[in-house]
Amino acid sequence: MAFSRIELRNFRCFEALTIDISSNSNLFYGKNGCGKTSILESIYVASCGRSFRTSNLEALIKNGSKSFKIRAYDDNTGSILEVNKTKSKAINIKINNSLVTISELARTFPSFSIDSKTFFYNDNAPDYRRKHLDRGLFIASPDYAKDWFGYFRGLKQRNAALKIGDISQAKAYDDALIDHGTKLNFLRENLVLEVKKIYADFVQTLEEHNKRARLFSEIDIYLKSGFNDKLGLEESLLQSNSADLKRKTTNQGPHKADIIFESKGLLIKDTFSRGEQKLLSILWSLSQNIYLEKFFKLSPILLLDDLSSELDAEMLDCFLPIIKYIENRFIFSNIVDSFNSKIDFSEQSFKKFHVEQLT
Repeated sequence: MAFSRIELRNFRCFEALTIDISSNSNLFYGKNGCGKTSILESIYVASCGRSFRTSNLEALIKNGSKSFKIRAYDDNTGSILEVNKTKSKAINIKINNSLVTISELARTFPSFSIDSKTFFYNDNAPDYRRKHLDRGLFIASPDYAKDWFGYFRGLKQRNAALKIGDISQAKAYDDALIDHGTKLNFLRENLVLEVKKIYADFVQTLEEHNKRARLFSEIDIYLKSGFNDKLGLEESLLQSNSADLKRKTTNQGPHKADIIFESKGLLIKDTFSRGEQKLLSILWSLSQNIYLEKFFKLSPILLLDDLSSELDAEMLDCFLPIIKYIENRFIFSNIVDSFNSKIDFSEQSFKKFHVEQLT
């Protein structure tokens, strides 16, 4: 499901605000400090129960108020979401008047935010890329969550045994790691394979508008499983016993996985400019969102704050034509509306909101 309307009460700078959201792309524009980021943040809170700006939800309550409230509607299903946060109390989330957990909320109204770390996806540690990959699968597949927790529970116990030098006790958890780890790796590989196809279609479309986009078609994207693929997980664990015992930790398995982006055999972080890396991150995130909608029947929202400040003029011109081909919700902000002259939106449901005129 995805929001078609959102209502805010005492959220950040807004005392009251109601917005009807397009099913495709939405632009919120206006000068700095008018509330563009706060609107995107409210959508994220309504989807995840947390903010992409702060870990302190009380900071989202408008000055002088005791609580904030978000109501969101899905016209397709008739579902109503309510998120309430009162000072000194835990966040309260209801869907159709029934209390739900944050995990249930994220699976019902999924959203993803492209932030500063996402822009430099390839500069971050492998752990960040694994989390970025896993979050979508967590939301889309309950089986994935079950295997993920099963794998990491076994891994924790195996590492505890290695720390005291008990290899026999450590090996007792190998079956759990092999069972759950093999399933994790299969789903991750399938995601990367399918997202690559969507990404390739995006880039091909961009090339038709701007030859500069050819740069992004020359990228090799693949999953490093974290173990020797030729040997398989079981044999890889067996052969690493001596190294595991010496280092007192498990060195082979999906917990070591990574997504690699290379161009002509070189890592993207070593060859792409900052603007090129940012655009690549946006295209990959959009492709992953479309994958979740296509294969898991979800309607994820992708949020991107302050588009033109994150892309230089050349990369912005390269990216803009893709907006009219995005079929699921893409919500972004910008200081000014400078897109009419560059994009023909006649074939797409595209809405623009001048934030300073909303209140």
